[in-house]
Amino acid sequence: MKHRHVISLVIYFFFTVGILALTRTVILEIKTGNICPRVLGIPMCFPILTCFIIALITHITNRATYLYFVCIGFSFTVALTASILHIAGYFTCPLTILKGVPKCFYAVGLLSGLLILKTIQYKEIEKGPV
Repeated sequence: MKHRHVISLVIYFFFTVGILALTRTVILEIKTGNICPRVLGIPMCFPILTCFIIALITHITNRATYLYFVCIGFSFTVALTASILHIAGYFTCPLTILKGVPKCFYAVGLLSGLLILKTIQYKEIEKGPV
């Protein structure tokens, strides 16, 4: 039981970090209009922030787990694609302020962690009380 609680707290921490970073990026996108990559004219930071919020709500309510995985899976796919395109030189991810590391690299790690932790938590819940 304690194991599940720790996993849930780490998931909340990852969401906090992700939503704060995305909110900052969205604000910069609104101010400058050239921070986020665009697909069909839509800055991708907007749907990704929306996905993070939906996934957080599903985590809090502990319902519609499939929606959690769809939202985080979509965000992971976008971040991974952006990272690959950045490495290939076709695209430039927004850089972090301190180290100048592309944010999409951090996003892949954070989203991987959210997917793995939720999978572990989901399997633990399916097992039932220990």
